[in-house]
Amino acid sequence: MPRIISLNTMDERTLYTKLVEKHIAAVEAEVKGVRLGQDIEHLHRMRVDLRRLKSTLADFKETVNSREYQAAILNIKRLLRSLGQARDIDTKISYLTQLAAGPVTEPAGGKTAPGLKYREGIFEIIDELREDRAEIQPRILKDLSRLHQHQVFKSIRRLKPTLAETGVTLDEWAKNNILERLEKMFSLEPYVRQAACVKELHEMRIAAKNLRYTLENFECLYGNKVKPFIFAAMKVQRALGDMHNFDIWLGLIKIFKDSSGRDVYFRRAVNFLHEECTLRRAEAYQDFLLIWSRLKKQKTWARLSYFTLDRP
Repeated sequence: MPRIISLNTMDERTLYTKLVEKHIAAVEAEVKGVRLGQDIEHLHRMRVDLRRLKSTLADFKETVNSREYQAAILNIKRLLRSLGQARDIDTKISYLTQLAAGPVTEPAGGKTAPGLKYREGIFEIIDELREDRAEIQPRILKDLSRLHQHQVFKSIRRLKPTLAETGVTLDEWAKNNILERLEKMFSLEPYVRQAACVKELHEMRIAAKNLRYTLENFECLYGNKVKPFIFAAMKVQRALGDMHNFDIWLGLIKIFKDSSGRDVYFRRAVNFLHEECTLRRAEAYQDFLLIWSRLKKQKTWARLSYFTLDRP
């Protein structure tokens, strides 16, 4: 747990420096592994750390020079886009590899397994995905080089946030940020029980992730007071993330189904994947509903709202 720092001794510039240095160090630690492209976990960790850095910059956006902020964030967004595309393919290849490694015969109990008749088609899909992944790697290398050439991290370090013109204290500013993130997530609550609203539930996942990251940014100020809310936001983010993964799969499967010139093994595998992902998506949605209902019953979000409105 981050060491709690008294609000009486902390200022916005010190907090900013503490956060960006931590995230930049974490990103830089993964550069070599991402360049090699042999272990997908390096890319995954870099993407997460870059998103944390981006979230920190977003939290401090109103306290820094707008032009300098935009210059710093542009290249981060570009690299995140490339990393995101690569990560989507990496997870698909990993998922298919696990499916193809399943039992040759259908297991008892009604659970779905690929079986021998699907494997050849699954391997065809894996080969196509690996070709797509190979095309992205040069773009990642280019975006990493651009990050270095433009001295993006140096620019981020040079930003000097100040609350002098806002008329609020560090405590008020931090809690305003948390409340804004919470309200964004709750603006999407009408879609919680609408399983078909893929776009809105994806936006809710992003909102939960942003709430989590903002809470983590201010954990050094509030400690255990915000830890339960960090865990709650993480649960929502991950549950909706599981759903989103299968939504992406179903979109790709539709493209596969509409493509022509495919052999029988490929089509069998696509039909199997459609059934598998439809089932898993429905299960993930039910898991999300259960998590959301429990958090509401525990008045988790109401308690977080009360916390943000508690001003000395």
